[in-house]
Formats: sequence, C-alpha cells, structure tokens
Amino acid sequence: MSYLPEPSPARKIVVDANVAARIVLRFTDAPLHLALFEKWHVEQREVLAPSFWEAEVVSVIRQAIYRNEINDLEGYQAVGDFFDLKVEAVPLDRELCQQALDWAAKIQHSRVYDALYLSLAERMNAEFWTADRKLAIAAQSVGAKWARWTGEAAIQEKN
Repeated sequence: MSYLPEPSPARKIVVDANVAARIVLRFTDAPLHLALFEKWHVEQREVLAPSFWEAEVVSVIRQAIYRNEINDLEGYQAVGDFFDLKVEAVPLDRELCQQALDWAAKIQHSRVYDALYLSLAERMNAEFWTADRKLAIAAQSVGAKWARWTGEAAIQEKN
C-alpha cells in the first residue's frame, strides 16, 4: 500500500488544429470538443498550441467556404469563434523545430506539422489532445503516454 499522493494531471494542454476546426465548423462531434475546452478552462488549465496553428485552422475554414460547406458570413463567424477558444499560441523556435524533426521521424511522418504539437507538449510537460486517432496512437506507440485522442472522452462519457 502506498501513501504517496496520486500524480496530478498536467496543468497544461496542447491542442491541435483539428480539435478547434471541429468546434468552429460545427461538426457533429463539436459539443464533445467544446465540452473539453470548457472543462480545461474550468480547471484553469493553460491551453496552448504552436503559433502556426492559427493559419492552419483559418485555412480549414477557408477550405469549407471554397467547398460551399459554409458561406462567407459563417466563415467569418467561425474565425471569431476560433479566437474565442482562448488558446495561447506559442512561437516556434529553433529547438522546437529541431525536436519536431525528431518527432516526425519517430511517428514516421514526412511533414512536421503534427510533430510540432508533440514537441510543444513534450517541452511544456503537457497533455496533447487531438481528434486524429491515428496520430494519438502513433505518438503513444513511441512512448508519448500524454498523447490523447478526443474520442477517449466520448468513450469515458458513455461509461
């Protein structure tokens, strides 16, 4: 029997662009993702993302406009909703980008976009949350136990 306290959850969260995009474009699972953000803010957890994420999310919004999935007005509203999520954008630096090269190799990605989120989470000793199940599994398989798939929250909610 151990009398040591349970380790507290990471106080910081790194969230990737697909989580925000699902919320602001009102995907069917948007309420789940929005509930996660609300929970993190109630718990006073710092929510972070690498600074390029803003362009990544706005690009997804633009694609939705281009494909006539939403109109221009809805696109402007989605951008506003995105910035209302209150995520701190962390500037990229040499070390973070070099670590991203390592993460991309570990998870066998040819690009570093996803790896930058993992690098930031590792640096900040944070949980990493993604709506991309394959990314979460890839990161976990190389030791990133702090990588989480947002679908886990839905499964836990049902149990």
